[in-house]
Amino acid sequence: MTLDLPDPIEAEPEKIRSGADDLDELHNDMLGRSGDTDNQMRSSADQFTDRIGWDISSASADDLMAWEEASKALTYGAGVLRLWAEDIDTYMTDRASIETRWETAKQEMRDLRVSGGSGYAIGQAVTEWLGGENTEVAALEQTREDLRSEHAGIWGTLMDQAEQTKIDLRTGPSQETMERMVEAGLLTAGQIATYGDHYPAMVPDEIDGSEPPHLVNAWWESLSEDEREQAMADDPDLLRDLDGIPSNVRDQLNRDHLEDDHEAVQDELEELRGDLADAPNGPGGSFERTSLSQEIRELEEQEEIMATLRDDLGDSANESDQYLLAFARGEHGRAIVSHGNPDTADNVSTMVPGTTNNWENVNGRSGNAAAVAAEANRTSESEQTAVISWIGYDAPSTTEAPFEERAEAAVDELSRFQSGLRDTHEGASPSHNTVIGHSYGSTVVGHTAMSDQGLDADQIAFVGSPGVNAEHVSELGFLPEDVHVSTAENDKINDRTPEFVHGPDPSDEEFGATTFESDEGTEGGAFPFGDAHSEYYDPPEDPEERSDQDASGKSVEYLGEFVRGIL
Repeated sequence: MTLDLPDPIEAEPEKIRSGADDLDELHNDMLGRSGDTDNQMRSSADQFTDRIGWDISSASADDLMAWEEASKALTYGAGVLRLWAEDIDTYMTDRASIETRWETAKQEMRDLRVSGGSGYAIGQAVTEWLGGENTEVAALEQTREDLRSEHAGIWGTLMDQAEQTKIDLRTGPSQETMERMVEAGLLTAGQIATYGDHYPAMVPDEIDGSEPPHLVNAWWESLSEDEREQAMADDPDLLRDLDGIPSNVRDQLNRDHLEDDHEAVQDELEELRGDLADAPNGPGGSFERTSLSQEIRELEEQEEIMATLRDDLGDSANESDQYLLAFARGEHGRAIVSHGNPDTADNVSTMVPGTTNNWENVNGRSGNAAAVAAEANRTSESEQTAVISWIGYDAPSTTEAPFEERAEAAVDELSRFQSGLRDTHEGASPSHNTVIGHSYGSTVVGHTAMSDQGLDADQIAFVGSPGVNAEHVSELGFLPEDVHVSTAENDKINDRTPEFVHGPDPSDEEFGATTFESDEGTEGGAFPFGDAHSEYYDPPEDPEERSDQDASGKSVEYLGEFVRGIL
C-alpha cells in the first residue's frame, strides 16, 4: 500500500530567491546604490546612475513618477518572489511531515505483526475469511486517507498561492499579499512608508504597544528624527521593551533605565541602613531588625547584580558591542542582552534559558551568550554575529517545571521577539536567525514553534532538553536537518523527566532531529540533573586542544558554527 501523492512541485525556492536578488541588484543600480556610484550620487545631484542615464537635476514630474513606479515595481516584485519561495518551502515541509507519518504508520504495522507472531497473523486472516475486517489493514487505510486529505488541503493552498503570485507579478500585490509580505518581514518599514500609501492604515499614526512588531517598526520608520526624539522622551518605558523598535534605540533607553534604577536601589539601601541603625535594640525591636536586615541583604544582592551588568555593558554599545534590549526588576522582571547588534549582524541567535532563570541571572546568561558569540566569531572573519541572552519570559520554579503552563505563557513573547528581529534588521538580505533552547527553554521553543504564532527562525537547537511538546521532529515546522539536539552523557535531565511530561527525548534517534555531541560533563553534582546539565556553554579548557577528539567545549564549539548556518 502506497501513499500515492502527486509528484513534488519542481519549483526550486533558492532559484526563485536568486531571481529576487537580481531584482534587488537592478533596483540598487537604478537608485545609484551599487559600488562607488553611491558616493557619486551623494556628492552631486547631476550624476548619472550606473545603468540608467538620467539627469536627476532636470527631471520632469513625469520622469519622477515613472522612476518611483519602476522602483516600486522592483521592490514589490522581489517581495512577491520571496513570498512564493517561502510558500513552496512551507508546502515541502508539510509534505515531508505527511510522508514521515505515513512511513511511521507502516513501520508500526510491521512491528505489530512481528511482535504478535504467527498466531496474530493467522487470527487476522481468519477474521477476514469469515467476512470480518482486517483491523490493521483498515487502520492503515484510514491513516492513508487522512494523510491524503491533509495533503489535498496544503496542495490546494499552494495552487491558490501560485495563481495569486501570477496576478501579483502582473498587476502588483493585493492588500492580502502586502500584509503577508509585511508579516513575513519581506518589506522593510522604510519600503512600506515609501510605497505603501495606497494601502490604507498600513502605517499607524500612533502606537500603544498592542501592535505587531512590523507595524511598530513601520510607525517608527515613518517618524522624523525630531519626532523620534520626542517619542523617546515621552514614552521611554513603552519603547524600551517594544519589539519592532531598533536595537540601538532600545539599548539607549534601557541603559538610562538601568542607571536610574540602580541609583534608586542605592538610595533605598541608604535609607534602610539608617532605619536599621535607628531600630530599638531591646527584645521588642528584634523582629524589626531581622526584617530590615533581610530586606537589606536582598537589595544588596540586586545592587551588585546591577553594578556588574553596568560594568559589563560599558559606557556605550559602541564601546562594548553589547545591547541592552530589556531590563526590569521584580516578579515579572526581564533582562535581554545582545552580544553584537542584531539589526546589522549577518547571523542572529536567541538563547532561551530554563527553570528558575529570572532577571537576577542576567550576568551568567549573558556570559553564555558571549561564549557562543566568541566561538562564532572565531571561525569567521567576514561575518558579523549577534547572540542574545533572552530572559524574556517568566521561567518556572522547580515545582512548576513539569508543567507546560509557563511554556505556553511564553509563546507570544518569544514569537513577537523573533518577529521583531526580522522587522528591525537592516540591509537587503535577511540575517540567518537561530534559536537555542536550554532545559525548560527548549520546551518554550518547542511550544512556540508548534503554536499558531509560530517561530520566525531558520534553525533551532535544543540542549539538555526534557522534551519539546512534540512526538516527532516533523511536528515542529522545521526540516529535520534544521533541528539540532544534544544531551550530555552525564546530564540526568531525561532520566528524571518522564516522557509523559514534555514528550520524548528529542535527542533520541526515533525523534528524527539532527543530533550532535557534547562533552560527557561532570559526574554527579547538584540535584536533580547534575552539574553536566549546566555545562553546555562552557568554553574549551585549552584552545590548543580543539583538534583533539577528546577536547572539552564540544557543544559550544558546535553551536558557534550552528549560529552561522554552516551546519
